[in-house]
Amino acid sequence: MRSQKHYSILVLSLALLFSVWCGFKIKDLQFDYDFEAFFPNEDNELGYYQDFRNRFEWDNEFVLLGIENKQGIFRKDFLVKVDSLTADLKKIPFIDRVISPTNIKNISLNGMPVQTRLLHIDDESLYASDSTHIYRTPELIGSFFPPDAKSLSIFIKTDQGLSKRKSDSLARSIEAAFTRYKFDDVHFVGRIVAQDVYLKNLQSEFVYFLVISFALVIVFLWLSFRSLYGVIVPISIVLVSILWTMGIMSMLGKAIDIMTVMMPTMIFISGMSDVVHFFSKYFEELSKGTERDKIYPLILKEVGFPTFLTLITTVVGFLSLLFSSIMPIRDFGIYTSVGICVAFLLSYTLLPALLYIFTPKRMVSVHGHDNNTYNLMRKGLFWIFRNQKTILVITGLLIVLSVVGIYKIKVNNLLLEDLSDSVKIKQDFNFFDKHYSGVRPLELAIEIKDKNKTVWDYDVMTQLNKVDEFLTKEYHAGFIYSPAMLARSVNKALNGAEDGSRFPLREEYDDVRKQLQGNKKNKDIKRIISPDGHFARISGKIKDEGSLVINERNEKLRAFLSQHIDPKVMEVKITGAAHLVDRNNEYMVDNMTQGFVFSIIVIALLTYFLHRSWRMVLVFILPNLIPLLIIAGIMGFAGIELKAATSLVFSIAFGVATDDTIHFISRLKIELGYGKSLLYAFKRTYFETGKPILLTTFILMGGFISLMVSDFQSTFYFGFLICITIIIAVLADIFLLPVLLFLILGKRKK
Repeated sequence: MRSQKHYSILVLSLALLFSVWCGFKIKDLQFDYDFEAFFPNEDNELGYYQDFRNRFEWDNEFVLLGIENKQGIFRKDFLVKVDSLTADLKKIPFIDRVISPTNIKNISLNGMPVQTRLLHIDDESLYASDSTHIYRTPELIGSFFPPDAKSLSIFIKTDQGLSKRKSDSLARSIEAAFTRYKFDDVHFVGRIVAQDVYLKNLQSEFVYFLVISFALVIVFLWLSFRSLYGVIVPISIVLVSILWTMGIMSMLGKAIDIMTVMMPTMIFISGMSDVVHFFSKYFEELSKGTERDKIYPLILKEVGFPTFLTLITTVVGFLSLLFSSIMPIRDFGIYTSVGICVAFLLSYTLLPALLYIFTPKRMVSVHGHDNNTYNLMRKGLFWIFRNQKTILVITGLLIVLSVVGIYKIKVNNLLLEDLSDSVKIKQDFNFFDKHYSGVRPLELAIEIKDKNKTVWDYDVMTQLNKVDEFLTKEYHAGFIYSPAMLARSVNKALNGAEDGSRFPLREEYDDVRKQLQGNKKNKDIKRIISPDGHFARISGKIKDEGSLVINERNEKLRAFLSQHIDPKVMEVKITGAAHLVDRNNEYMVDNMTQGFVFSIIVIALLTYFLHRSWRMVLVFILPNLIPLLIIAGIMGFAGIELKAATSLVFSIAFGVATDDTIHFISRLKIELGYGKSLLYAFKRTYFETGKPILLTTFILMGGFISLMVSDFQSTFYFGFLICITIIIAVLADIFLLPVLLFLILGKRKK
């Protein structure tokens, strides 16, 4: 007795010291959203892209301003303000260049004009001819001007690789600049804006998730234990678990990102499950009159080992994320696994110490067996045994329906789909998709394979012009910047071509080539053609219609290239930041499939090792696999697309859902080991595990429901789908699992 008291005091002291240390470390914890951390690193796509942008420029370092004027843009007061804003923007640090309708003027290459002035701002009498010229130049519509002439856009190229601090400073400076002019409305999009919005949302949601989770769990704990002690102690254990995990993260220099922002909620949920099982068993034994010194060994035998197994299955679910090549997802799996292990450790060290030092009598009286819950559970169990065939038939029908739904699932990805439509940047993004060619970068890398040729050759340039035409027709691309575009612009200046989109004839091209090649070191040309003429790029902006639509267009483009581009002369390849995000989505689905299979195999082997029966493996796997099939079917019927976030659900949900099955089977095995009849063992198992299983189910749901308040669509669906999975999983454990166990164990008894 004395040694146990000393042990409890020692554990509490050590836990307090380490908690204080973690509290000091947490203040150094940072929030971060590194967009490029989500780029895939498979098939050398990332390496190719990095070489490409080092040769030319970063394709996602830009800002677009869409400036509205309800009365029309061809008004002097409006254009003067836009011109003044353009001049102000050029003075802002970290801006490389500003291209505005008011500053696109005559540009000379060796004295020859390439572009004519678009707008004569000071002479209103020329506005009509300016308007006619602009709307007869296809390259300008959807880029700097919309079809309705109610707004115009300004393209801002920022310095490359800006830090978070510099990006925030630049975003504030740009916003301050256009705010001074009081336009009807300004739409402001770009990486530096999206990054700031994401990080602010991460910080606010980090708090929301914890507060909502705590509130819901406190309600469930109070309803279960009817005591302030029964609320404070479990909450304290999981809070300390979260504190320790975040302290470890800070010590290792890991920041909180869009994935790890969910980590505290995951630890809170999993840790609370362990605490509740321990807590319930402890007070049930006290209510039976078991001596306190004998309770802990009994808990280790009857609850500790099953809880340890649930720890393994849950950790396996999260560690399956290591199959992903995306570092933030791998980190989420690693640190959440660490947190879950910490919560388990504290549940069997710190919690017993707290319970030993102080246990209120009120808690003992709450755990009597003579109440309506046990009567209801007894009736439910007998109903299940009388309706075994009905349960199996209903399960079969649900599986068939789910398989039908699975075939309806689509793999898709939108760049800003994570954000709610109520968020300003999402509205601005949609504005450019509606009125312009879009914001999503489109990049093609060109490499001349024939060493005897360069981009300047007429046959090469002609093929590239066809690619431009294809992009305009099929992708409706705007802001196209390409070698052929330069050739068309020079041709217009040299030969007075009225149609700026006309590609030069062969007899016209010699002069065009001289002008271009003579200025190959001009910085504007070097952005799309390397000085040696062996590498080039085609850059543009398109609407973000989803990876499903864009992949279809990419396939059409590849087919077009195979027919119209000589592979011996050159190679044209799709690349760019947006393309990598799409590829990431495809890789993620494959990675998560591998991780899910890994989870099933590990858990199946573990089950076989414990029970030495493949039938028991099926009994264990089926009740937890069926909920995932149903969830996949619901996704198909509801139109919820498969993407990086939703693909995470399956591995994690499988690991979480197995917890109740483990507790049920383990308890049944213990009861049978005591020599009880099969029917009586089932009844005792239902009574002993039923209440903790239901309570942990409500706690799990309370935790995951908190994710559904997120402005990030992926986080919302993650919480929603796991909540549905948990509900179906507990129903499968309550109704299907006893039927399957009774079928197998009943035959053995006979």
